[in-house]
Amino acid sequence: MINIFVGLIFVFFKTNLSFLDIGATYYITNIIGYISLFFGITELGRTNQRLLKVRPYIIIMIAHSFIIFLLNITGNSPIMLPFSTSLEVILAYGGLLFIVAGMFIIFAIISELLKDLHSKKNKVWLFNLINIIMLLFILAGISAYFNMFATTIMGTLLLLEVLFLIGFYYVFQLKSEKYK
Repeated sequence: MINIFVGLIFVFFKTNLSFLDIGATYYITNIIGYISLFFGITELGRTNQRLLKVRPYIIIMIAHSFIIFLLNITGNSPIMLPFSTSLEVILAYGGLLFIVAGMFIIFAIISELLKDLHSKKNKVWLFNLINIIMLLFILAGISAYFNMFATTIMGTLLLLEVLFLIGFYYVFQLKSEKYK
C-alpha cells in the first residue's frame, strides 16, 4: 500500500503551476512514481488479482514518461517544435495529444484502485473528488489554450490532489487495519 501512496505523490508532484509541465524534473518524478505504483500493484495483486489488470497501464505510463523525458533532455520536446512546416505542426499536435493522453491514464489507474474499496461512503467520496479533479484538469487545459486563469485552476487542482492523497491514505489505512 505504501508503494502506491508514494507513487501517487510522485506522479502528482509538480514544480510549477503550468498546465503543460514538460520539465525534466516532472518526468523523472513520474517515472519514479509509476515504478513505485507498479511494485505496489504487484504486491496488492497477490491478494487481489483484479488489481493486476492495472499493470499494463502503468507500464505504458513508465514508457510514456521515459520517452517524453528523453525528448525533453535532447531538446526535441513535441510542444517546443517550431510550426514552420506541416510535418512539425503534425508532430507538435501529435506530441501534445500524447502528453495529454498520458495525463488521463493516471485517472484510469486511480479509478481502478478505488474500485477495490469496500466502503461505499469512502468510495463515493474519493470517486467524486477524482471526477472534480478530472473536470478541473479539462478546464485548466481549455484555459491554458486561451491563456485565461490556467495558473489559478492548476493551483486549485494541486490542492485537490493533496486532499485526494490524504483521503486515499486514510481510507487504505482504515482498510488495512480491518484486516489486522
